Amino acid sequence: MASTIAIAVAVLAIYWIYSTISGLLKNIAAAKRSGLPYIVVPVNIYNTAWLITHKIWVRVFSYLPKGLSEWWIPYVMPDWVWDLQFDPFEERGDVFLQVSPGAIQVWLANAEALRQVTSRREAFPKPLESYRILEIFGRNIISTEGAEWKQHRKITSPGFNEKNNVLVFAEACRQAQGMLRKWTGAEGSGNITLTEVPTDTMRLTLHIISRIGFGVRLLWPGEKPDEKASARDAIYSSNEAPEGHTMSFEHALDTLLGNLIWVLLTPKWILKRLPFKGAHEAYDSYINWRQYMSELFAQKVEEAREGKQSEGIDIMGMLVRSSYGDSKGTAGRKPSSGRAEKGEVGKPILSDSDILGNAFVMIVAGHETTANSIHFSLMELAINPRAQRLLQKEVQSIFGNEPPETWDYDSNINTLLGGMVGAVLQEQLRIMPPVIAIPKQVTKSQDQVIVLDGKKVILPAGAHVALNTVGVHRNPKYWPSQPSKVSSRSNDLYDFRPERWLVKATASGKQQGDSGLESSEEDEDFGGFTGEDTSAQLFRPARGAYIPFSDGARSCLGRRLAQVKVMGVLSVIFQKYSIELAVDEWATDDEVAQMTNEEKKEVYSKAQDKARRMIRKATTLITLKLHEAPGFIPVRVVKKGEERFVNIIE
Repeated sequence: MASTIAIAVAVLAIYWIYSTISGLLKNIAAAKRSGLPYIVVPVNIYNTAWLITHKIWVRVFSYLPKGLSEWWIPYVMPDWVWDLQFDPFEERGDVFLQVSPGAIQVWLANAEALRQVTSRREAFPKPLESYRILEIFGRNIISTEGAEWKQHRKITSPGFNEKNNVLVFAEACRQAQGMLRKWTGAEGSGNITLTEVPTDTMRLTLHIISRIGFGVRLLWPGEKPDEKASARDAIYSSNEAPEGHTMSFEHALDTLLGNLIWVLLTPKWILKRLPFKGAHEAYDSYINWRQYMSELFAQKVEEAREGKQSEGIDIMGMLVRSSYGDSKGTAGRKPSSGRAEKGEVGKPILSDSDILGNAFVMIVAGHETTANSIHFSLMELAINPRAQRLLQKEVQSIFGNEPPETWDYDSNINTLLGGMVGAVLQEQLRIMPPVIAIPKQVTKSQDQVIVLDGKKVILPAGAHVALNTVGVHRNPKYWPSQPSKVSSRSNDLYDFRPERWLVKATASGKQQGDSGLESSEEDEDFGGFTGEDTSAQLFRPARGAYIPFSDGARSCLGRRLAQVKVMGVLSVIFQKYSIELAVDEWATDDEVAQMTNEEKKEVYSKAQDKARRMIRKATTLITLKLHEAPGFIPVRVVKKGEERFVNIIE
């Protein structure tokens, strides 16, 4: 018996070795045929087992002779795109392949190549198997392709329009004032060291999304519910768990999003039984939020059938009305599950699970990404006082001392986007895009051809494609730059310098990236905001060189909404306040008060250096953020005119 088992194990081992070697040789042959540079690594970087155990294996591989490992180990680290940034592309070219026994990975940091991939959606579809985990409440716009995706897009896009962005801007300004009160105290004096800015910006965007996604207004400490709110709405705004729940609405959603990896990757029957606090919280928040979603859905179906319109923007209500509103001929429709179907008038409608699925992914897509953008914008402005002063000057010139409640969206939003506020937003997204590598794949049925510098190259069938946002955003081909003032680099493309966006681009005919191989589907109207990601008043990079929201038909549906939120929040904060790095680690307040300007500059320089190092330690789980302890950069929010540092430092 033992000998039989031993033989079986030996046969399996031999088969595994054979299949691994033959797979690697096959992929190397395909890489050679492509005409592109390539590197060979022993593992597929996105293999699930590798992602879970890579730290153990890297420690093992470190004992190998350097000549056998040092050239490939950096490329199998899950975050190498952020760790190495554009350096590998300078060495190997801005398009190269990574070959392993199980896969071929195409890395793109070339605008021309990126443009072709994003404009030929059927030749380079999304790898849907990677997105199935987002279907915990139903199929949705992110997890579908082809005709089904078009249907989801057509139905979900109407809510993302300029009329609703007016409401988003107002809500962002309202919630920013709540966050400021938390930071500055009842008297508004501020000047206390803050360690919860990442947490607070997450709460801020949670509040905004709750309002625009579900019509539920959440409150900051000390705020009271609107007297006009119904008793039913007040239940959702309360910090107390209502009957039938163990968590409040905000606590359930906040905990679910904070533990999303647990919920997405673990079967619920296992999650329920895992002996970990994080698992218990994740499961409880999932159960509570699922129940809240069901209650809100039933409420909005009732409102739709009665012909009621939600006050303000309400994405879930809009999706429900598309399926249950009388105008669709569905007044008598019964709740359904499964895939999208056709209404009585022949127009597509979403199933109930599709409605819940889309409502949920819009929260996921817009919560952490926007919170990180606000957080890192604040940190970079604290590190770079000159940029902060320019932003404050612009906000003052636009809004003066008028209270945010009176700010007019239509007359001011394009001025914000086309000036320093917009430049800060664009620069933050350039150096720290929410997703560091946007996944695509080559169709499995055949190779695909793209054109680089007039030369055709082959991308092998079935290859994974990564749109390297970090790399292309630092490719000197596409960006105005000057020698770095904070490092030894020959350019400052690794540095936060929003002023680079204030250079107007000259018309040059065709955008770089046009190749003649692009599909006409790009001109098809899929709904949603169709304007440019950047203002005509700012530098306009070549198409494909700036992709924080991806590009092409599958670009982010809520990109304009995200821009509006961030610009509203920054305007509120910097109208009356400045933000400075805390220097408590090096000097007390009394010691700072006794310092000369030169001494202040010296101590602030230490805080700047440490803050830059902290940002470089960012990692990705869902998005790029400060996951490792302590997870924050300490800062102080101070009244304008009471600054200790940012008014004297360039």
